[in-house]
Amino acid sequence: MRYAVIDISASSLSLLVADINGELSVQFTDRETLSVLHYAEGRTLSERGIRKIAEGLKRLKNVALKYGAEKCYVISTASVRNFENYEEVERALKEYAGVELNLLSGEEEAFCDLTANSGAPEKSLLVDIGGGSIEVCDPAGTGSSAFLDFGAIALKRKFVRHTHPSVEEAARIKKYVKKSLGKLAFGTPGEYESALLLGPVDHAVSEMYADRYGIKGEEPVLEYDKLKKLRNFLLSSSKRSLLIVKIAPERMDTLVTSVVALCAVLKYYGIERAVRSPYGVKEGYLLLVAKGGREDKETPLISAKTGASGAQTAGKNGENT
Repeated sequence: MRYAVIDISASSLSLLVADINGELSVQFTDRETLSVLHYAEGRTLSERGIRKIAEGLKRLKNVALKYGAEKCYVISTASVRNFENYEEVERALKEYAGVELNLLSGEEEAFCDLTANSGAPEKSLLVDIGGGSIEVCDPAGTGSSAFLDFGAIALKRKFVRHTHPSVEEAARIKKYVKKSLGKLAFGTPGEYESALLLGPVDHAVSEMYADRYGIKGEEPVLEYDKLKKLRNFLLSSSKRSLLIVKIAPERMDTLVTSVVALCAVLKYYGIERAVRSPYGVKEGYLLLVAKGGREDKETPLISAKTGASGAQTAGKNGENT
């Protein structure tokens, strides 16, 4: 069966269309840059922001239909969950875009990460630095996962006065992340040989690393010492904004904070190298749905007039593998 999932994150709307017949086979992906932060009014999401999200969701629903999706789900994590008016957002998106929003908790998000990477190498730690939470998972060892209920957005609000953290603010962020990991009591520092980086933020960090060190044509292995030098460059260089604009302009507000947090996590666990994983929350979510591990609200893609045959026709004409 062909599934689609649309994820509302802090900086984008992203679509995954995949066939699942025991294994997951990606058929098409799409992404629409949209910074939810830009539409925040204090702790609430503005009406304009809600409508911008609705416009993007309607477009991605049409794309999912074009590529033959038979079932579609819309999910969001802390990017929506942390708004005080999230119930209003949920109702409005149903009215404006015809979507059924499924809000994932930090624990559920971590479990999706874990599910998507069940075949990870031994002694590897999954790390997902998100806008609203930080997930860590041990797929090959204990098969467990945990999360910190803050991410780059909350860290920026708590510690950073301007767009990017200063050296002093970064030091406070590092101390806070390490202290929080100690309280979390997940895993043992020194037991992991490598990290798998998940999510769009970690992917942006990986691309920035590759650009900074001239790595082309292959997936970079991030060495901690070089990543630390990249962090220091982002904290102090006048050219940092040029690099961010080149790689991930939509993350201008939070990317440096994310790099500081990632370095803190790797340092806490004593991990010297990391690579990014192609699988994350959306892939794990669809695997759980397909296997009956979740019974969430489905978003309709086809009107009563179109009928099921319309989806099959669209899939044959538009399939992109």
